[in-house]
Amino acid sequence: MRKLALVVPLLALAACAGIEKLAASAVQPPKLTFKSAALQALDLEGATLAFTWDLENPNGFGVDVARVAWSVDAEGTRIASGDLPGGVKIAARATAPVTFPVRVRFQDVPGIVGLLTSGKDQLAYQLAAKVGVNTPVGVVEVPVSHAGHVALPATPRFALEGISVRSLSFSEVSLDVRVRVQNPNAFPLPLGKLDAALAIAGAPVARAQALEVAPVAKGTSAVVAIPVKLDVRSAGRAAADVARGGDVEVDLSGQATLAGLPLPLHLAGKVPTGR
Repeated sequence: MRKLALVVPLLALAACAGIEKLAASAVQPPKLTFKSAALQALDLEGATLAFTWDLENPNGFGVDVARVAWSVDAEGTRIASGDLPGGVKIAARATAPVTFPVRVRFQDVPGIVGLLTSGKDQLAYQLAAKVGVNTPVGVVEVPVSHAGHVALPATPRFALEGISVRSLSFSEVSLDVRVRVQNPNAFPLPLGKLDAALAIAGAPVARAQALEVAPVAKGTSAVVAIPVKLDVRSAGRAAADVARGGDVEVDLSGQATLAGLPLPLHLAGKVPTGR
């Protein structure tokens, strides 16, 4: 009797396992077909892409998406990953689109500043995802992948514009060195900062530290004024050249930080002096 008592549960377990195996074999795995990758948003911080797949349900019963886990690689580095809830329902023997957004932050891409300043307008990426689909036998994960390119923003342009003398005395010259910031993009540039060393007529005269760069509207430009005070006796030729007016040699070296991206600056040339 004891042996019989042990055998009956084992037979029941085997029967259950057989039923589960039979049920699983009756479920055909859903199929995902890539449809599109649409650029939803682009700014200096990053890009948002909407990926869409057609999810085909070949079974005689409805299924629904339980979850989506995704990751994006660029320049040989994992730059973004995430999980999204499901919710999309697909009827029996029907097809429905599954769309999920992915945000790529440019500052997470290795060497992004070099890519931007080199004039490249696209970034290659590889997307990998697993779409979990609820079925009568549990969640079935369907792996998908896609390789493509995302648009890169144009690098803001900086140029020396001139020197404005605010006040002039026998001992001191107060002036602003004007730097024009050009935004060639179809989106506004965010608030930034400027850190740079400034030389006039070959002599170091000032250093701009965390100088605010105001937001610049799309397709427009704005001027950043770097305030400088020159001591006439110590500044020598620089003060004399500015006091005389006309064109003055200016050199500005450092970086502008916009949207977390450190953009190198090296501007040099003769600029007009005025009041």
